[in-house]
Amino acid sequence: MKVRLFSLFLIATCFSAPAMAEEELSAGHSTVPNAQLQKELAVLQTAPDQVSEACISALKELHETQGKLEAEQERTKDQDIAVAQDVLESDYENAIEMCGPDARHMCETHNPSDTLAHACEILGSLPD
Repeated sequence: MKVRLFSLFLIATCFSAPAMAEEELSAGHSTVPNAQLQKELAVLQTAPDQVSEACISALKELHETQGKLEAEQERTKDQDIAVAQDVLESDYENAIEMCGPDARHMCETHNPSDTLAHACEILGSLPD
């Protein structure tokens, strides 16, 4: 039960932070992973109890990296933090890889709720 509540917190935290994540990615870095993860999280929020441990771990790691990068930016005001930004982008890709299958599986639900159907439509995983 605690794990599921924690997963709901992580999903809500990551889902509510797209602007921060976009600021953390420099002009040379793509925000595509952020957008894709946001779509997956919209699906996962409809049934957080179905989120896998791998997805939860990936989201936790992403959240920790976001916090570290933000702290480093505030501490140093140094524009040369490309390595930290690369790690953040890698964490986004890992979270997408771990959470994507959960989201796609949820989108295969027969007679999904309106919220889930809409999120799946946006994700592009709505079955024919």
